[in-house]
Amino acid sequence: MSTFAIPKFPVVKQSLHSELKKRVQQYFDEQGIKSTGNPKLFTKAFLMIMAFVAVYIQLLVWTPVWYLAILEAVILGGLIAAIGFNVMHDGSHGSFSTNRWMNRIAASSMSLLGANHFMWNMKHNMIHHSFTNIDGVDDDIEIGVLMRMAPTQKRLKMHKFQHIYFW
Repeated sequence: MSTFAIPKFPVVKQSLHSELKKRVQQYFDEQGIKSTGNPKLFTKAFLMIMAFVAVYIQLLVWTPVWYLAILEAVILGGLIAAIGFNVMHDGSHGSFSTNRWMNRIAASSMSLLGANHFMWNMKHNMIHHSFTNIDGVDDDIEIGVLMRMAPTQKRLKMHKFQHIYFW
């Protein structure tokens, strides 16, 4: 991460965080929506994990010809990203399930995929959520030229289509 000065924010009398939480919870209550996972989420997580296991076993046990192995490796990478962005992320925020132990298991899925959950949690929750989308501070938005994540980042012609190539 680059060297930066900690941004200064105006002092507010009422906590923005508590007001946002209150309004989001009010919306969920009015719509009859749970703020944690539902059977649809659990099914999606189960299918992603089973697909990962199946492709991984396929690569290890049957060792296909090189061009199929490359295709399966790309699929495996996509599944790792999907599990990380869905299962692990929601578990880390305590929103995967109402059960604390199930959230811990979901959050730990990152460790099984070769990353470190503790480091991700510090980086994401401490930096990203403290300085969300602030260019030069939040390194979650520093992902190269493919994506423009903040208005302060340089705009390129291809960014017009980033909603297509980066789902």
